[in-house]
Amino acid sequence: MKQNILTVLLFAAATVFAAEDKVLLTIDGEPIMESEFEYIYEKNNSATTIEKKTKDEYLDLFINFKLKVKEAEAQGIDTTAAFKKELKGYRAQATPKYMRDDAAVDSLVDMSYNRMANDRRAAHIVVACPMDAGDSANQAALEKINTLRERVTVGLPVKKGKGRKAKITRTPEDFYAVAIEASEDPDIANNKGELGWIIPFRYVYPFEDAVYRTPVGQVSEVFRTPFGYHIALVEEERPNAEVHAAHIMKMVPRDQPQTEETAKAAIDSIYALLKDGADFAKTAQELSDDKGSAMRGGDLGWFRRGMMVRSFENVAFGLNGENALSEPFRSEYGWHIVLKYGERGIQPLDSLREQIKTNVQRDERMKEADKSFVRKARAEYNLPAEMTDAEVKEYADAHLEDKYPDLKNLVREYHDGILLFEVSLKEVWDKASQDKEGLQRYFNEHRSEYTWDKPKYKGYFVQCKTKAAARAAKSIIKNCMYNEPDSIASLLDKRLNLDSVTYVKYKHGLWEQGQNKAIDKYAFGDKKSEFAPSEELPYVFVVGKKLKNPEDYTDERAKVTTAYQDELEKKWVEELRRKHTVVIK
Repeated sequence: MKQNILTVLLFAAATVFAAEDKVLLTIDGEPIMESEFEYIYEKNNSATTIEKKTKDEYLDLFINFKLKVKEAEAQGIDTTAAFKKELKGYRAQATPKYMRDDAAVDSLVDMSYNRMANDRRAAHIVVACPMDAGDSANQAALEKINTLRERVTVGLPVKKGKGRKAKITRTPEDFYAVAIEASEDPDIANNKGELGWIIPFRYVYPFEDAVYRTPVGQVSEVFRTPFGYHIALVEEERPNAEVHAAHIMKMVPRDQPQTEETAKAAIDSIYALLKDGADFAKTAQELSDDKGSAMRGGDLGWFRRGMMVRSFENVAFGLNGENALSEPFRSEYGWHIVLKYGERGIQPLDSLREQIKTNVQRDERMKEADKSFVRKARAEYNLPAEMTDAEVKEYADAHLEDKYPDLKNLVREYHDGILLFEVSLKEVWDKASQDKEGLQRYFNEHRSEYTWDKPKYKGYFVQCKTKAAARAAKSIIKNCMYNEPDSIASLLDKRLNLDSVTYVKYKHGLWEQGQNKAIDKYAFGDKKSEFAPSEELPYVFVVGKKLKNPEDYTDERAKVTTAYQDELEKKWVEELRRKHTVVIK
């Protein structure tokens, strides 16, 4: 119910403001502006609204709404910790889009797309140093990586000769040799410093950024990632390309090298079948060990450099033309045959923009946009330099409603919507549902409005394990017929059912003929009913009576409760109208 109330109030984000805002009305002298009314009216009378109202018709509803909010404030609901927490949570969901620099985000999208247009191959050397390392550990790691960079760029100084003829020479060392010797990459023994193709969003942003900022053939400046301090050698750049390919694989598990010959023989046999004209997709489905792609006929979809292991992508990208078939080749996972369907360059920015934007917002590069927001906020609000970035953001957040009228209206709707729900719950909904005497009175006064087309059976349907249990259950129900169904259920369970054995199952309800086969048979006397007692609970009976029309409010509880709520609502609004002074300007 609460969500529905808020949805009615908040379902759109359009904002309508008069050129010059004026006071529309006052409640007890407190002004309510035209812009607030226009905002609410337009949102609740949009193109999708089924029952549209004129502004004059809607004004009366708006006044009632504001009176209820005012009553909630008078009761102090807006001062409770629960209210403040809920409002703060709603506001926090609405503000992020106002706390970012959209121009900076767009710039990051463009930058990322431009990088995606070219793939870069790189190698690296790393000195491990976690982000939480102390100052001494950071300093030691930084000194070490600087020395390593010196070795591979200009070389360490070496004195040659003696006396006046002595000279200091420097000769850069081989990057890969230094990497093998000194890099603290856990996989250095296998990769020898080589990382392969670097593409945006595949590596942590500081690594990607360093690789793309460094000219091809050169070594980057020292940079930091969560893993430590790095230098990177940019080996090569190629225009972006994507390959659409399928493969058939015969696996060679690392812990089962003895399967090498078997796998090689199998892949050679498959290759012979394909060369003789066998259908690739069907063969992949039947024989490939890569079950994920085998279901799709071996299809791997479109992929670019850096997304597959190097041995695989070298073959896939090296095939010429469409529908080109490779010979069997080995990767670290086993033997493969690749069928290349086609190749394409980077897709247009418009088709990739939303995907890139999503990646940017999840990525560390968003820190750049965050810094831009802080810079602009400092300048906009003329904030002192000694304020930290966090303090600047806090200040900007506190002034969002002043800057963005649509957010101001939205937060006010959250505020009023929560208050409306809470005060309505207290004054109408809970009051109606808990007022049994009031519900019965309302039903008696409006009995003629609640009639049935067909008679119904009201009572209990009971299934028992033994005759004794059936007699006892029937006695309890008949002697307590005017008690609440819940209390009768409690008596049945307490007296007849044990923890380990169920002697009685029961159901209280109101049934029309045709709704329950057992009720049809035992209450309405339908001899054609297909109901048959179970072996576990063979003794069945009903206790109750047939009714032509409801006898009390519980027989039409939902309808009566809703109507009674409407009555309470009407009386409450009348009371609020008498209590408060409303002046329409």
